Amino acid sequence: MSTPGDGYGQQGQPGYGQQGGYGQQPYGEPSYAGPGGQTPGWGQPAVPTKPRNGMGIAALVFGILALLTCWWLPVVGGILAIVAIVLGVVGRGRAKRLEANNKGVATTGLVLGIISLLLNIVLSILVFVAGIAFLNFGGGASVQQFQDCLSQASNQPNPAAVQQAVEQCGQQFNQQLPGTQPEGEGGG
Repeated sequence: MSTPGDGYGQQGQPGYGQQGGYGQQPYGEPSYAGPGGQTPGWGQPAVPTKPRNGMGIAALVFGILALLTCWWLPVVGGILAIVAIVLGVVGRGRAKRLEANNKGVATTGLVLGIISLLLNIVLSILVFVAGIAFLNFGGGASVQQFQDCLSQASNQPNPAAVQQAVEQCGQQFNQQLPGTQPEGEGGG
């Protein structure tokens, strides 16, 4: 049974008398207000979001680092190149979706990463081939003789004799390397 006071608009019940005015969101509803609590009206531009340029810039930095390190640290240069390639692709994707405005920077990082990776591959192949050639043309035996000579040199009685024996081992190793000629046999 209801009492005469029960009805719409009473005791927390939603009713016609409790509707908010225009521009007000009901409690718990998401607000679409911009900065300062103002909602953009018709004809007012929405506040633009800041471009997210971090991926493109990171791709460029990693691409430069990869290119610099591929000459003397090929493994590190290869890893940095792969990171630059991935970040460059992500940065270009953001630029395509208009989330970033540095497509050129991301592209440069991507290109530097690709160039660095290719250089790493070529340099690794050259080092591998040179190592195989060195071992095939007698370099392995020369290295073994050098190690034996150094172990004998460390058995000398005093430091000056050890130093002299080490120098003699170095000279002997240089003469035994493949492709070198002993002194006096040059065809000058």
